[in-house]
Amino acid sequence: MSNVCFAFGPQNSYLLNCPSKWARNNLPVAIDRLFTKQPPIKDVYELALGPAESYYIGYKDADNKLYCMNHGLPAPLEKHLSVNAKGFVEHDIPTTMITLGPNSSYVVKDKNKMQWCGIPEPLAVRLRSSKTAGTKLVALGVDNSYVVVNTDGSGLRNISDKYTRLEELLANMKSFAEIHYLSLSTFNSVASSGTPGDPLFMLVRKNGSSEGLMPDGHDKNFDDITNSLPNMLPAPAPAPASTRPQARGKSSSSTSFLKMLSGAAKAANLANQVINGGNGGGGGGGGYSDGNNYDTSGFSAGLQQQTWSSTEDAAGDPIQ
Repeated sequence: MSNVCFAFGPQNSYLLNCPSKWARNNLPVAIDRLFTKQPPIKDVYELALGPAESYYIGYKDADNKLYCMNHGLPAPLEKHLSVNAKGFVEHDIPTTMITLGPNSSYVVKDKNKMQWCGIPEPLAVRLRSSKTAGTKLVALGVDNSYVVVNTDGSGLRNISDKYTRLEELLANMKSFAEIHYLSLSTFNSVASSGTPGDPLFMLVRKNGSSEGLMPDGHDKNFDDITNSLPNMLPAPAPAPASTRPQARGKSSSSTSFLKMLSGAAKAANLANQVINGGNGGGGGGGGYSDGNNYDTSGFSAGLQQQTWSSTEDAAGDPIQ
């Protein structure tokens, strides 16, 4: 396992995935079987959980090949994540990020391309401006709330009256460059350790610290995973050697070394009770309605770099 992935769905369903372990609860049957089969899967790249057991999962199986699977997603999203005439998917599974919002809205992005549908106009304007290369992550939440983090450390958010604790955390950040991962749930909840009505979320910083709201009674899983998060800050470059001037026919040099300080992981033990499931699920989505797996190990680079064509959904909103 090498990735960080947190996904929240209806009825207290979730996956907490860090580089060394994972915890899960009440996942759709087809996804849960991936963890219980022998041998089980090795890693999860992305998971999105939506209403009525809709989902997308991209993963590495025991054979070290990459697969993806989905069910019940919005039709435009399923179309653009479907297999081509040669039987291969055209999105890059290891870098795919999908967030599902209310009313069948979504944003999907990989290293080559990005697409969205039904999102608030200020967010769409930001994505048009930053484009794929300038967008690090997007999270859609309840009632058209959202957070976007750009690669330059800037960002845009509209969460203040929905995710009150998260708003505090983001408002106190010097730069969004601190953020490694963020997941919002689009399923309303009552937070027993936070403001009543706050939906679930998970924020992971690059230094390995984290904070979030979990379903009531699941704090042990939260602690186990967040205490295992590594420091994801890049290691500092070694200091250059410095040479003293020669004196009296002898030369001497000294090299200084920087000490690497490991970040202490800080995990907040917050809990909440999920109620009133909404449309969509923060942190993932995409796949195939027949539930089949697709081997992408034979992927050609040309397929991965193709541009997605524009279509329109049933409501007539353009897909960007």
